[in-house]
Amino acid sequence: HTGEVFDIYAELGMVANDARDNPSIMLGHEFCAEVVAYGADTLQTLPPGARVTSVPFLLSEQGQVGVGVTPAVYGAYSEYFLLQEALLLPVPDNVPDEAAAMVEPLAVGLHAVNRSRINADEVALVAGCGPIGLACIAALRLRGVKTIIASDPQPDKRAMARHFGASHLVDPLQEDEMLRCTELAGPHRVVIFECVGVARLVPDFLRRAPQKSCIVFTGIHTADITFNFAFATVKELDIQFSYYYQPEEFATTLQTLAEGKVDWQAMCTAKVGIDGVPAAFDELLKPNNHIKVIIEPWRSGALEAHTTPPDVA
Repeated sequence: HTGEVFDIYAELGMVANDARDNPSIMLGHEFCAEVVAYGADTLQTLPPGARVTSVPFLLSEQGQVGVGVTPAVYGAYSEYFLLQEALLLPVPDNVPDEAAAMVEPLAVGLHAVNRSRINADEVALVAGCGPIGLACIAALRLRGVKTIIASDPQPDKRAMARHFGASHLVDPLQEDEMLRCTELAGPHRVVIFECVGVARLVPDFLRRAPQKSCIVFTGIHTADITFNFAFATVKELDIQFSYYYQPEEFATTLQTLAEGKVDWQAMCTAKVGIDGVPAAFDELLKPNNHIKVIIEPWRSGALEAHTTPPDVA
């Protein structure tokens, strides 16, 4: 197609809660790929065989189309798939395939932090320390934010949050994380990053958020949510929603990995061969400690957990 590049996958990030049972969707929006061929009217700036990653969108007259999340627009779980030439980023030689596949989720966190416009003296609360929560923590640390509170009921996820840069850890089942924010913030604004993605918790966040704080919702809530706006109104809350990223943020994230500023290996908690993917999905849909699982499509093999970083164990 015009302006499009033919790619073969190399390393793929695995997302457990995507619509894997929808036969019209071929998943895979987190990847490192190899250029195989070009369509018509392309500049062919990168040679065949070049390692690339990309914002997972195709551009059309109707607008942006998501790769790996849109019916009939194949993602990186397919052997070959299309990418937009203008959005391709060459992967630096010092960035492994696995690291390049981590750019996408890390860019989501960077975009959320950028939207909040948080400054170094304000207090950040990251609620939920899964991959997007950890990406937010990493972006907050790189932005120079001094007080980063990580809230998660699972001890291992709190430990991982510390590894990525959280300054304070809270078990929300044992402690009021909003009260901790108020205690630490003093005269400064509190910015809350909701990375839990549980719809029933949204009214609770709005009810308990400190006065004049900002809430950035990174989770995608598809269910209808009912809440009393009075809580948000009388406290003059700023409410934001964050989704995906800008191409510049995607490129910045790749550069950050090339400079060794984020421990991408800590996010990669397991690998799996191509024939082990169905069983891996079943495992990930159960309670587990994984953050990101890398699919290695050139080999067979079941899910293999990685070694935990020393300061997380």
